[in-house]
Amino acid sequence: MTATPHVTPPELVRLEPDQYGQKHPVENEKIIAQGLALLEEEIAKLPEEKKEGIRQAEERYPELAKSDEHKLMFLRCEQFNADLAAKRFAKYWNKRIELFGDKAFEPLTLDKALRDDEAALSNGFIRLMPTKDNTGRPIIWIDPSFLDDTKYTRESMARALIYIAHAALEEESAQQKGVIFMCYNGNNPKFEQIDRQLITLLAGALTGVMPLRVSALYILHTPFLFNVLANVLMFFLGEKLQKRIRILPNKVKEIVERLEASGIELDILPTELNGSITLDQEQWLEERRMAGK
Repeated sequence: MTATPHVTPPELVRLEPDQYGQKHPVENEKIIAQGLALLEEEIAKLPEEKKEGIRQAEERYPELAKSDEHKLMFLRCEQFNADLAAKRFAKYWNKRIELFGDKAFEPLTLDKALRDDEAALSNGFIRLMPTKDNTGRPIIWIDPSFLDDTKYTRESMARALIYIAHAALEEESAQQKGVIFMCYNGNNPKFEQIDRQLITLLAGALTGVMPLRVSALYILHTPFLFNVLANVLMFFLGEKLQKRIRILPNKVKEIVERLEASGIELDILPTELNGSITLDQEQWLEERRMAGK
C-alpha cells in the first residue's frame, strides 16, 4: 500500500542525512512563506474537536498563537511537512491547556505561567546545558537521581519540561536541527525513583506535541535497573524515538570518546563527565528570571 505523500512546499530541498540520520530542509524566505501558507490550509482541514485548543489560544493569546514565528517552529520540527505540522500544532495547544489551565494563555516565563513550578524547575532532574554540539544542537541533561515526588507534582514536572524545551527552542538551530537528550545515571538512581506515571506524562507532553525534534537520546552509565528503565522508555517514546536511543559504555573515558565522535567535545560536557561545565540550575533560573524569561 502506497503511503499518502505529505504536503510540502513544491520547491523544498533537503540535505543529505547527518550523523543522526536526519535530513534538514534548505530554508529561504520563499520556502518559509509557502510552508506557512500550507500550514494554514492544513489547520483548516482538521476536525473542529481537534482544533479546540487552537481556537481558545487564538482568542485568548493571539499575539502568540497567530504569529508566524510560533507556527514556524512546528513546520521546522516536521521538516516542512505542513500536514504533520498542523496536527502537532493542534496537539500542542490541547496539551498546553490541559497542563497549564488558564496559565496556558500567559507567557511561558518563570514569573507568569511557571510561577507555581519553582520546586520542579529547581529540582535538577531536567537541565538545559549552556553549551551546544558542533552543529548547534542544544543539550538537555536528565539525572533521574534527583527525582523526589514529595517535592512537586507530576504535572508540575511536565510543565518544567515544557519550559526547558522552549528555552532550548529559543535557539534557531534547535528548531532547525533538533536537540540532544542525555540521561545520566552516574549518581545511581534508586529503583523507587523511576516513576512510570511521570515518564508517561513527560512522554505525552513531548512526543508528537512539542515543536522539538529529538536527534538523539544518550543513556550514560547504564544503571543496574536499566531493563526496567529501558522497557518504560521504549513503550512510551514510540517507534521513531526508539531509534534515537544510544546506549553508551559505563566508563567515562569511553563515553567521552563516543560523544566526541558525534561532535560533542569534552570541553562542552559537564563535570560529571570530566568536562569543564558546572551545571548550576539555581543560577540558570535566576539569570532567566532577571532577563524576564
